[in-house]
Amino acid sequence: MAFTPLYGDEGKYRLIKAANAVTFVKGYAVKDDGNGLITNSAAGDNTPVHFVVMQSILTTASGQEVLCLAVEGVTFLADCDAAWAQTDVLTEADLAAAGQVDPNASTDDIFLIEKGVGVAGTGTQVIGHFLHGDPQT
Repeated sequence: MAFTPLYGDEGKYRLIKAANAVTFVKGYAVKDDGNGLITNSAAGDNTPVHFVVMQSILTTASGQEVLCLAVEGVTFLADCDAAWAQTDVLTEADLAAAGQVDPNASTDDIFLIEKGVGVAGTGTQVIGHFLHGDPQT
């Protein structure tokens, strides 16, 4: 799973209204679509992540509710789009896609990498948490 909650998720599951015709994948980061509905996050869209979707579903109506996890205070195991380096640890990284961190990019500063999993230079998972507030521009 893209973003897997490790701890801090107790009591943070919510049904959130989603945009129509969106394919959600369990563990993907989601964002506000500008209309008060959620849609998938994307690389470089400079939008904070407040929820991770917790079910795989294709929505068939605007406002359809989707099970999500509020990310504040939750630590995640996260997939990366490339191997992490020791210099990526304790840095703020961007999303590579809705389901991946880009440990080599720090323009939007969406996810704080607390530590890497496996061996630096070959491991493609990290542990960390989402950052709130306005992303960098």
